[in-house]
Amino acid sequence: MRYLKQTFDTCSDWIVSNLLPLLLTLFVCIGGFVVLYPRIVILVPAGSVGVLYRAFGGGVVQDYLVNEGVNFILPWNTVTQYNSRIQVKSLELEVLTSDLLKSKVKVTFQFEVNRLTLPLLHKYVGPHYVETMVIPEVTSVTREMFAKLKSDQAFTTGISQVVRDIAINADRVIIDKLSPPGLSYVRLVRISAVQLESIIFPTEIQAAIEAKLVEAQVAESYVYRIDREKQEVERKVIEAGGIKQFQDIVNAGLTENFLLLKGIDATTKLAESENAKIVIFGSSPSGLPLVLGGGAADLSFKK
Repeated sequence: MRYLKQTFDTCSDWIVSNLLPLLLTLFVCIGGFVVLYPRIVILVPAGSVGVLYRAFGGGVVQDYLVNEGVNFILPWNTVTQYNSRIQVKSLELEVLTSDLLKSKVKVTFQFEVNRLTLPLLHKYVGPHYVETMVIPEVTSVTREMFAKLKSDQAFTTGISQVVRDIAINADRVIIDKLSPPGLSYVRLVRISAVQLESIIFPTEIQAAIEAKLVEAQVAESYVYRIDREKQEVERKVIEAGGIKQFQDIVNAGLTENFLLLKGIDATTKLAESENAKIVIFGSSPSGLPLVLGGGAADLSFKK
């Protein structure tokens, strides 16, 4: 116990005698941490990844990536962050077809970095790879694809093929032309999809196309009208045939004896009625009776 007390007293005396240097050292450490905090604590947000550069350790680290979250590095090292998500970029370009039709197109493409080769992209291209590598190649390939076709192919039947060729060739060109020295077929950036958002033709061509579409719709409406009239003719022919068939059937059954029998039946039923009436028979043997009401009987007596 005495030894521990002596040791404690010795430490207390030392701290009291060196209090000012200790406080200065503590303040320096705290101040240094505050000043160096942005350099030693790296926060990588979601959807991003960082490339580490060691100033005294060989430059860009090829086999290590700074992942999402809080990371600690030495103050003389740096981390460059890249967006690892799928990104979208739109370009408005002037293209010229093989028949010299100049048009404006809006091309939208999707791209993403390759995480496995991201250190190579950082070393040989840099953070501005979109402006220095992707956009020029997409622009070049787009104009090249349109220049191979005539306007009626490039903007109508072959437009889907043009879009596919832009995506495939732009991706291939980036692989072939921008591989690091000593390496071949290294994918730094991948172009996943290309879409043609809009096409703007010269004013005269646009007016001619619109007029052609209007005339096509008018011609189509005439075809519809003609078909409708043909169907109406067929309907009337069928209706007339049905009427003729009905009349043939009815006429075949309307014999003289049948009509006479019907007349006798009608006369019998009228005779049974309590109302006053006059029945007039025709002069011929087969003449049908004519029945007049009470008003007709009065008129006949006045005459």
